[in-house]
Amino acid sequence: MTDIIEQTALRLNAATGQWRIEQIRDPHILGPVDYGLARYLEDPNSFTFGGGLLAGSRIPGARRLVFAAYSPAWEGFYISSLGGGAYVFHRTGLDYVCIEGQCLTDSVLILNRNAGQFKNAPHLNVEIEPINPDEIWPGYDGQIGFYALQNYVFDKYHDRFDADWLRVLALGPGSRHTRIGIIGSAQARKGRLTFIDDWAGRGGLGSRLLQHHRIAAIIYGGDWDDPDLKDSQELDGYFQEKFGMPMIKADIALAEKYRFIPEFETGGTFGVNMELIDDNLMAFNYTSIYFTDYQRHDLHERLVRQHYLAQFNREVIQAKGNAHCGEPCAVACKKMYGDYKKDYEPYEALGPQCGVFDQRAAEQLNHYVDAMGVDAIEMGGQVAWIMELLDAGLIPPEDFGLPPAGPRGLQAQTPGLQGSPRFVFDPDHFDVVADSAHNAQLAQAIVEMIIYKPQGQLFRRGIRAAARALDQSYPSASLQDSPLFKPSQRAVYNSHGSNGHMTPNQYWVPGMLSPMPIMGKYFEYYGIDFIPPKTLGKKNVQRMIKELYSENGGICRFHRKWSERLLPDIINRHYKTSIDFEAHYRRLTAKIFQLQDGGAIFWESARVIDMLAGFIEKWERFGLADDVLEDWGERFRQDKWAAARAWWDELRAGAQEELNR
Repeated sequence: MTDIIEQTALRLNAATGQWRIEQIRDPHILGPVDYGLARYLEDPNSFTFGGGLLAGSRIPGARRLVFAAYSPAWEGFYISSLGGGAYVFHRTGLDYVCIEGQCLTDSVLILNRNAGQFKNAPHLNVEIEPINPDEIWPGYDGQIGFYALQNYVFDKYHDRFDADWLRVLALGPGSRHTRIGIIGSAQARKGRLTFIDDWAGRGGLGSRLLQHHRIAAIIYGGDWDDPDLKDSQELDGYFQEKFGMPMIKADIALAEKYRFIPEFETGGTFGVNMELIDDNLMAFNYTSIYFTDYQRHDLHERLVRQHYLAQFNREVIQAKGNAHCGEPCAVACKKMYGDYKKDYEPYEALGPQCGVFDQRAAEQLNHYVDAMGVDAIEMGGQVAWIMELLDAGLIPPEDFGLPPAGPRGLQAQTPGLQGSPRFVFDPDHFDVVADSAHNAQLAQAIVEMIIYKPQGQLFRRGIRAAARALDQSYPSASLQDSPLFKPSQRAVYNSHGSNGHMTPNQYWVPGMLSPMPIMGKYFEYYGIDFIPPKTLGKKNVQRMIKELYSENGGICRFHRKWSERLLPDIINRHYKTSIDFEAHYRRLTAKIFQLQDGGAIFWESARVIDMLAGFIEKWERFGLADDVLEDWGERFRQDKWAAARAWWDELRAGAQEELNR
């Protein structure tokens, strides 16, 4: 019995167009994260993507396309993945692609397999053709940005491919101008692209692909049909043994949240999270953490449950606006309203965080950000921060090319800044439709400023670098008594390296602020319960190990309730291997820690410290009888920065203990 599973990779020199196929016989490579990290350690300038070992199977949720490369946003190795992308990619007969070097001009990469009977047959066509995305982004086929480029590439090249067995990966102008560009793709049906898009959205790997390799789009497809793992009886047997149900029934039951929960009469990430978040709601650039519990509960009831969520339930859930990401999957997690896909984190970061609680306003803002091809969570965090600075009078709008008055003609109440736009950050007197529309229009103006206008240059480097620059440019703001009068102290981000940053995932929990080697994903414990920091550090590592089962397996984490328990059995029994998956992923986690743990930087913002302190105080008010909780609460009241530093140190100590176990 051997633990080697043979795989196939394309190695492409983008500068010369030369390429070769290499066979991988390495027991340490079980998926695209393993492969990407191995190439990164050889050459940090390489860019890889590929699918997992189950990509050619009939198992639902197992066909994510996983990218691994240097992140210009995080300043380190990063992983990002896109739903359904490996369903078509597997038809090329490849497991992975590694891009090295830079094209001579902005280009489209074309990968097409024709008449290839065997996986290793030489029927793969690899071409690089020049393209000028700057001419296409302003408008093509009634679309702009990412959507325009995607449609253009599809229209130009789809005739070369077999029916709908193709997929386009495209970038938007955000990949040219910022460090948070994303890679997007929509599935094709009946000879045309749908509106059901998906994104490798975190880490700025779109920016890396365009700025470093000069690849603006990739189109791939083929006719190779993998005969492996197609036996329904075999697959049902694995699930029947573990869960007492055949594969599809088990998958639906274990991924209920992402489909529909009868108890709440909603579903999907937006529906379930917006229903359950209640007084943990974060709004108005996190300033809601300073509200009373009742104020947050009231805000959630009035603006979210009775309006924002009610709209979603009526228009999406009751109308059964369900779709999948491009691979056959009964969970159908994509919640659609016409052309708009509704997910929790984008509609939170570009929703309540920006003072937007109406679906029509949120749709316009989210769609524009998607068209620009930038990380919606990252952009939402940055825009909400800028909105708060303008509202507080810490920066003047005219310095950034913003309109002197909002579209409703409302004026700021800050002395000395008459004529500035008034961002409606007042939860007690909030017109849910009119004020949401007003805030969304102003937020969109900020996005446009960041990407296109000269005044947006400092924000293109990211929220962390921009925060430092604003402190220097507007020193009078910091003369006030409170540290929150420094622009940087109202920004929320995790730090890595000299300028690396990541806006946290939108959950008010300490885990999302942890010093882990890759943040912005779910490689940490993010439960809402109180856990002492040293224990939390251990649980963060444990969670990262398990998350890598899915990420390296190319499996959607919405299916993690079966993948983390069943993946080892499927692989070992089907391929007749004896791989110790726990040991493999513990080693992989340790490698990533060793590679970039030195880049972890202590929190730089008072707002982040206040989020942590507020979380602890909240549990104290709930009456949790815990001596450790009471001790930390007192420490934060005495000196919140010293307490935060101690919390940070214990987090790191706990993580290291778990890694050394």
